[in-house]
Amino acid sequence: MQKVFSSKQKWEIAIVQALLADLDKAIRSDQMANVLLSGGSTPGPVYELLDQNCNFIEKVQFGLVDERFVPISSEFSNESLIRSCFKTHSQKHYNIEGMVFDSTDEEANLEILKEKYEGFTNRTHLSILGMGADGHTASIFPGDIASERAINQDVSSFLATRAPSEPRKRITCNMKLITESNEIYLLISGEEKWRVLNDTARKLPIHYLLSLRPDTKIYYLNESK
Repeated sequence: MQKVFSSKQKWEIAIVQALLADLDKAIRSDQMANVLLSGGSTPGPVYELLDQNCNFIEKVQFGLVDERFVPISSEFSNESLIRSCFKTHSQKHYNIEGMVFDSTDEEANLEILKEKYEGFTNRTHLSILGMGADGHTASIFPGDIASERAINQDVSSFLATRAPSEPRKRITCNMKLITESNEIYLLISGEEKWRVLNDTARKLPIHYLLSLRPDTKIYYLNESK
């Protein structure tokens, strides 16, 4: 499913309306919803609008699709950015789990992460993804050996990958975990990313994801139209 918008406001509203419907469905079924979020400036306003309009936020367990391997105090922390978007309610209403528990030891951190994210491994109701201009999604990058493992593993897990830009150390859910989400949203903006998305001959990580989940809900913002 692809939806194209030329208005940022309409794009955000449409995404949030769809998210609320899917979250309501999950909660009616399972009394709660496990949701994995991506960081970055693109989804930030969507999270803020979701927070303002969700009257069952305490029933949503939020985790991260990926993270930079930095402490939460870092300007590069996805967790810090995401937490800043959820502020409408008292902090006791939010269940947000980061991915960095020991910023000095990647292997030890991954072991803690596997335990902390067991609920997401068992069932993720919804994942919100972005995409880079190089075709990466989550922290699964083209040309990175660890990212190749993240694509090809047949068991849901987490890996330490390497980005082409700083901070290079990343943590990511693997493709198996992401593609087993009940619902997947892909939020992108700009003509360059749209061209990359549709250039399937390049076989980038985003194309692999879409081949596994052609039902991904793609919301594209093109403000130049």
